[in-house]
Amino acid sequence: MKGKKITAILLTTALAFTCVTGCGAKPQTPAAPSANAENTDGAAQDTQTEAPADNSAETTDKTIGLLVPATVGDPFIALSIKGLDRLAEEQGATLRTVETLDSAEYEDQVRAMADMGANPVYLMWGDLSEIALRLAPEYPDTDFVLCDVDMQTNEPNVSSVSVDPTEAAFIAGVVAANNTAAKKVGFIAHADRPVSRKYRDGYINGVHYIDPSIEVAVAYVGDDQDPVKGQEVAKLMIQNEGVDLIFQSASQSGLGVIAGCEEMGIKCIGSDDYQGDVSDCVIWSALKPIDEALYMEGDASFKGTFESGDKVYGLSYGLALYTDTEFNQLSAELQDTVAQVVADINSGEIDVTAGTAE
Repeated sequence: MKGKKITAILLTTALAFTCVTGCGAKPQTPAAPSANAENTDGAAQDTQTEAPADNSAETTDKTIGLLVPATVGDPFIALSIKGLDRLAEEQGATLRTVETLDSAEYEDQVRAMADMGANPVYLMWGDLSEIALRLAPEYPDTDFVLCDVDMQTNEPNVSSVSVDPTEAAFIAGVVAANNTAAKKVGFIAHADRPVSRKYRDGYINGVHYIDPSIEVAVAYVGDDQDPVKGQEVAKLMIQNEGVDLIFQSASQSGLGVIAGCEEMGIKCIGSDDYQGDVSDCVIWSALKPIDEALYMEGDASFKGTFESGDKVYGLSYGLALYTDTEFNQLSAELQDTVAQVVADINSGEIDVTAGTAE
């Protein structure tokens, strides 16, 4: 167990978490479909990453803009930045990231990013996205990408991009159902919100696809930035509900859930990015490859093939929902089961949304 690593994370809860899920080389993902210090005063924090100089192409006027309403140490934002770092490197561009922690600054920051010539400009989550959608007609030559939202738009220079986690959560449920001896598993999110329900319902449906008799306990931390509370919620679930595996989707608080599973000696399933490097108790990671989706949107912008509209990425786009590293650690029988489930989801034989989660 990587107990020292978990302990170090919990001791630094007052600081921004950097490079939590993306440090080092990422494990290979299936070929077939299958970060900066916290700004504590509330003002916008501007950071940038420049790609290596390339004398064969112009590099001085390419800027990719990213506005985020949280610190870049947030695991989901760190995953998003990973995709944009790749884009910046390939394009010889500068990635400029602004932590806009004060909602009163949102409109000014969107305007400032567009005025400086950043293109494309990415906006994380709903409030920033709504402002960008309203301002987009004033900047017709700027491509705006609204990140991790389902937001209809008719503006020709705006796309709304999300990755539906239901498919990955369903597959995680299949894995969970095959790894519980107690026939009791858990799910912990940070709050009872629409995206958390997609994780929850997909997971429960996946568990019950394998064995309807398996009980699934559900709990919410109440905060996505509190790993200490996440650890407490996990331990209480283990003690009171008797679960022997927990699937977490709780951002930074989810790191505490992993810590609680490690402390209590049970298995855990991570989310969004590969989390097997956080603790050995993590046997699977339900990927939400927003990094790939954002890369694809930006690549199209630079190529002049940017398409507006609301887009939901998933298996149909060829995105991987788990890593080869964790898949290869499954038993041969479970590998066959997972591969068949993926094939059946792709063919439409399995509807991951079917059924009502309890």
